[in-house]
Amino acid sequence: MDILEKIFGGSTHLEIILLFYDNPGYFTNITKLADTLEKSHVTVRKAISDLVTAGIITELDIGKSRVIRINEKSPYTATLFNFIDTVRSVKEKRSIEEIIAKRTAEAASRTGAKS
Repeated sequence: MDILEKIFGGSTHLEIILLFYDNPGYFTNITKLADTLEKSHVTVRKAISDLVTAGIITELDIGKSRVIRINEKSPYTATLFNFIDTVRSVKEKRSIEEIIAKRTAEAASRTGAKS
């Protein structure tokens, strides 16, 4: 489970935000997004409606299709993405520190030294 899901729970809103965060330039429609997230159309539509109201997501009419994408101009989006960057970098730093500590301990045990 991703640290952000641990903090915020596995909400559809968070899943949508992370999908767009992890896939820059990504755009889709509600039906495909619901399939991708394995959620009902109604659940995804509600979350998208909330995120559009908050200014995080924009909806565009392209031909006969209604497409959704991240609103890159929104200060809320920038703030959210910066927060995600920070949380993930903390997690990565901890992981690296844990690996170094483990390898140091293993090396010490092989040589008979104490860590």
